[in-house]
Amino acid sequence: MKLSLIKFLAAALLAAAATTDASPMMRQEAEAGCTLSGTYSSSSGLSACSDVVISNLNVPAGVTLDLTKLKAGATVTFSGTTTFGTKLWSGPLILLTGTNLKVTGTGTLDGAWYWKQGQSVTRPVFFRLNHVDKSTLSGFTLKNSPFRTFSILHSTSTTLTGLKLDSSAGNGLAKNTDAST
Repeated sequence: MKLSLIKFLAAALLAAAATTDASPMMRQEAEAGCTLSGTYSSSSGLSACSDVVISNLNVPAGVTLDLTKLKAGATVTFSGTTTFGTKLWSGPLILLTGTNLKVTGTGTLDGAWYWKQGQSVTRPVFFRLNHVDKSTLSGFTLKNSPFRTFSILHSTSTTLTGLKLDSSAGNGLAKNTDAST
């Protein structure tokens, strides 16, 4: 009887392991905390996470880093460098929705440089906030914005503070300015 029970438990454990998502992109360390790293594919599991760490993530061209299903009150921390592949599309590169969110960190979000292709090509908005309420974004760096750095829609009582916007890799005036020389 003991041998049959052991065989049954071993088979059950193997079956459970075979159905577990072993994606290197998201690691859920505990019920409350999740880490996104490696190559991004989707963020469907983030709704259960109170703390999300985005560390050295590569988002493929034409894909949005989707932060729309975050738990109310969640903290998102950017660390390391998050990169985005280049494609002529309207984006956004990052989409955020939620309430009482804290988006912070010392990381760099690097939107690959699109300006070399001319002014008339379609480029994505870097970071879109849509229905973001009572939230704070602070501390991280947005580098090489392809077009608008932020697009803020239908959002209230949200603060952006202490962010570093770095477009120093450009060669003069921003391409979306009314200034002329």
